[in-house]
Amino acid sequence: MFIANDEDGIQVLAHDAVKSAKYFCPVCSMPVVLKAGNIKVPHFSHHHILQCSRYLYKRESVLHLKLKHDLYLELNRHYNTAMEYYLESIEQIPDLLIEYDLALEIQLSRISPELILSRTEGYYKLGMRVIWLLDEKEIKTDGTYIHLNHFQLATMTGNAIYTVDTETLVITAWHIGHSGGLNRFTYQTERLVTAELLAYKPCPEWSETHLLSKSAVKRLIQREKAQKSVLNPTLTYMYQLAMASDDFPEFLYITSFEERYILNSPIEWKLYIYYHLSNGIFDRDQFTDFIRLRSISNIPDKKTVVRSLLVFYLKVFRISKDIA
Repeated sequence: MFIANDEDGIQVLAHDAVKSAKYFCPVCSMPVVLKAGNIKVPHFSHHHILQCSRYLYKRESVLHLKLKHDLYLELNRHYNTAMEYYLESIEQIPDLLIEYDLALEIQLSRISPELILSRTEGYYKLGMRVIWLLDEKEIKTDGTYIHLNHFQLATMTGNAIYTVDTETLVITAWHIGHSGGLNRFTYQTERLVTAELLAYKPCPEWSETHLLSKSAVKRLIQREKAQKSVLNPTLTYMYQLAMASDDFPEFLYITSFEERYILNSPIEWKLYIYYHLSNGIFDRDQFTDFIRLRSISNIPDKKTVVRSLLVFYLKVFRISKDIA
């Protein structure tokens, strides 16, 4: 942490502190140690992190501390920016808080999606927005697709994830579009200007649908086969429908935006509907149970997602050239 209280209860920044003085955590009031040796950025540290109530202060790497310090200096040129401001009502400490409206959380290492969602919801309760800044070097792309793990997806807000270049401090918005299956998504990138960060509103343009390539669909089927499970829904419905990937109807290749919210593959959920409708046994409640939502904050509720999927399915089903 960069801020601590002295013996008189006055807040002191680490670069103004002296080693001979005593300092205390502003959250739990336990003693902290000034560390200003060979590392580039002076900071305070608990003797033991467990001493801090509810583990509010996480262990931070030197790179994390440097990024927080440098971003604070840059942002403070344009906005009223607070560093390590304790939000007592939700017991959270954002790395940086801009105009008491936008929280910036620097997250260079993986933590659980549940923790990401919990902290994001905490800011929302206070009417604040939040941007999670990931390490840009950890982002993987493949042509028109971006590959995202569950941790990275959990940081998505406003259908975008955000990264920071740890050397240049450039912040990038990665707008997430259509699902390609296997945690692959179409994407657009946008560099953010620091002086305009508070007023930034994402507005990417997307086509209504996205067409998967045959190679992408075959990759999805190969992944299902690799699981070697007799209960695999995709393979089961393909077998029941006497359908091979080479003769899939056209509608199975078309994806919609709502599919970025679900864990079911672009093939799996459509085959479910196709099979059940073909046999006259489709049940909306059972289909709702079949759909699994991703761990992403501020997404539509499950009923809304399911309704959108069904509307989309019926639309492409009717326009498909392969279905009478």
